[in-house]
Amino acid sequence: MSLPENDISLVDFGDIRLTRRLKESVEAIRKNAGKSILGAGKGRSQAKAFYRLLSNEKFDFAQMQESVRDSTLSRISEAGGTVLLIQDTTEINLNGHKKTEGLGYSSEYVKGVRLHSCIAVSQVGIPFGLVGQEYETRSESKSKLSKAEKANRSIEEKESYRWLKMLEETTRDMPKDVTPITICDREGDFYELYAESKRLDADFIIRVTHDRSSLNNEKVVSKLRKSPAFSQISINIPRNSRRNRPARQTEMEIAYSIETIKKPMYLNEDDMPEWLQVNFVRVTELTPVAGEEPIEWILATSLPLFDQLDVMTIVEYYVQRWKIERFHFVLKSGMNAEKIQQRTYERIKPVLLIYSVVALYIMAITFLGRTIPDMPCDLLFDEDEWKILYRIANNTKTPPDTPYSIAEAIQYLGQLGGYKRSPSDGEPGLKVIWTGLTSLYFAIELLVGQV
Repeated sequence: MSLPENDISLVDFGDIRLTRRLKESVEAIRKNAGKSILGAGKGRSQAKAFYRLLSNEKFDFAQMQESVRDSTLSRISEAGGTVLLIQDTTEINLNGHKKTEGLGYSSEYVKGVRLHSCIAVSQVGIPFGLVGQEYETRSESKSKLSKAEKANRSIEEKESYRWLKMLEETTRDMPKDVTPITICDREGDFYELYAESKRLDADFIIRVTHDRSSLNNEKVVSKLRKSPAFSQISINIPRNSRRNRPARQTEMEIAYSIETIKKPMYLNEDDMPEWLQVNFVRVTELTPVAGEEPIEWILATSLPLFDQLDVMTIVEYYVQRWKIERFHFVLKSGMNAEKIQQRTYERIKPVLLIYSVVALYIMAITFLGRTIPDMPCDLLFDEDEWKILYRIANNTKTPPDTPYSIAEAIQYLGQLGGYKRSPSDGEPGLKVIWTGLTSLYFAIELLVGQV
């Protein structure tokens, strides 16, 4: 499987030097994750070259976006089967950048960018790459519209429109032998998104926040909460870095129902269907962490519900939504996206795109090592890279003649990044992997001539 590392390789600005400069800059950033543009390059001259690139009249950001999308679609096509398209929004806080031209607000008190991304992952959570990314900065810190005025705006004027737009853009041109499933958290729980999914014949799994009315005026979530569970399942809950919670396995009971929901009264669009059939799944934790509320997920889906296996599949797919949280974590903490130094908002956007590609590259390496541990490491690393990695990790001058496994490579990268390899540590995490990669590429600069 190829990785999201060279996703900007298809770009051709019609200027050989300009195109080469972009590719060299992206490679420097990939090998120096977390460093500033100046720190990633070979001195001040390369940093200046990158800044000139962004302001060149031939620079085409749309072509960069298209290259990233096409590269991801190519990997999806190569894999085939089911692909999970995970959408979410995060805030890039650039509050200290008071003089950046064109930069507005990402929220009421913060100057920055609202970044809405859609990443594609396999059924077991290996990232294929980025299939879409939207950027927004508001001229006003707070909307001056009343609550009623906000409610009466057309969907195109609302912030929720980005979810609809992303749904259409990411399901379009999907390879014919691939089944895409859009996955959203509670922010995606609005009627227009369900209706658009039905119109596009696009499958979805969305976590519910609204207790909608059915055709017979029952509240579907309240009804489902009162329904008896029909089975129990064990679910692996991913690590929660924000709350410092390790990964764990927990027992959950499940219930489901098939409902026909009514169009909300506030929607007066004539082309909006009056009702929609939606399947609902309730998953409630039976063995919560002491002192905490049990996990409860109410999921709305277009996928069929015939038996327990269908329900378990839906839950397992939804668990992969966690990958976009990890993407945001690597983007901000690993790539230091909130420390971008650019003079204009328009020059911030391509840097965010490059950082996003590199963040997904780091994630792909990490999760491939966990999911396909026996895969030879030379499928992901060049010969110089895996040999020098072995030499450093094992404190030897003699590398092996044949490639070792990707699982071993991940362990070695973890060592370089500060991973202690104690039994209680679990697998190397994303943070030590991006630190290890940076250390590896620095070492290659010094040692490549000795291999």
